[in-house]
Amino acid sequence: MAAAVKTLSDFYLKHPEKSTPWSESWTKIAYLSYYFPLNWWRASGVIGRGQQFNFFDGFEHYVDFGSGLGSVSGAFDAKGLSFKSGLCIERSNEAIALHQKLAERSLTPLSWTTQVEPAAIRPKTLAVFSYSATELESLPEWVEHCEGLMIIEPSTRDDSRKLQSLRAKLLSRGWHVWGPCTHSKECPLLMSGEKDWCHDRIIWTQPDWLKSVESFLPIKNGTLPCSWLMMRKTPLAAKPDGLARITGDLLEFKGYAKQLVCRGPAREFLSWQKKNFKTYPEIARGELVVLSDGIPMKGQELRVRESQDLQIMD
Repeated sequence: MAAAVKTLSDFYLKHPEKSTPWSESWTKIAYLSYYFPLNWWRASGVIGRGQQFNFFDGFEHYVDFGSGLGSVSGAFDAKGLSFKSGLCIERSNEAIALHQKLAERSLTPLSWTTQVEPAAIRPKTLAVFSYSATELESLPEWVEHCEGLMIIEPSTRDDSRKLQSLRAKLLSRGWHVWGPCTHSKECPLLMSGEKDWCHDRIIWTQPDWLKSVESFLPIKNGTLPCSWLMMRKTPLAAKPDGLARITGDLLEFKGYAKQLVCRGPAREFLSWQKKNFKTYPEIARGELVVLSDGIPMKGQELRVRESQDLQIMD
């Protein structure tokens, strides 16, 4: 299994412009034993983020562009989300055949096609792109006929910054951002320079069988990083005052610690002084928090004085 994963990984590195070679047996082995489960857990984590603010409420259909083996449709099932229909756009007959076997008990009736026309999009449709939008120069025309959009991309700087640039374009065309951003203003990490980028880190418990495969691989997936975006044609309903999202890992210094947080267009940090805290809080990247009024600001730092200044949302 690990040898197949290495072979497919080498193929992607040598031929980034080529399509996945589904006709090869090592591709099927690599996906079923490694890439599909990782994509499934990653999509499940992102969907869970969206469920925090009821993003999926009201959708009756979805279109999954580049559906592959169905990591997104499987993740929808795992999170208890069912739709009247799911349309999977996939060019590979081999991938479709495997997806059909994996989705025999799907909560949503599925169908497959190689392309879709804008006129075929039904009301209350969610457009889904999981590791497929990065290959496109622009989103397909049919996306504009959808009510909502969910994109999951790699956590690389280039992919993330491209996604945040797309966010700005969609906002200018009347779409509303629902996540991960808690605001609709300019992205502070996109505007602050070329070094920063916004990505999430999904915490998970890796099963023993996947650990066995990874024991022969140089990459370890202790967490599942990714970049994601959720937008709708309608704005998010009322949200708590002081809502923000943790966008960085905890950085410890002598006498204090800080963590990047996003609540608007300014690049800001939460800051904890050692004199006020015996131990620093452990807040995972990507978590939603509610900040109380009156937290003192010094430079780019919001100086947290006590635990009541900050509440982690479930």
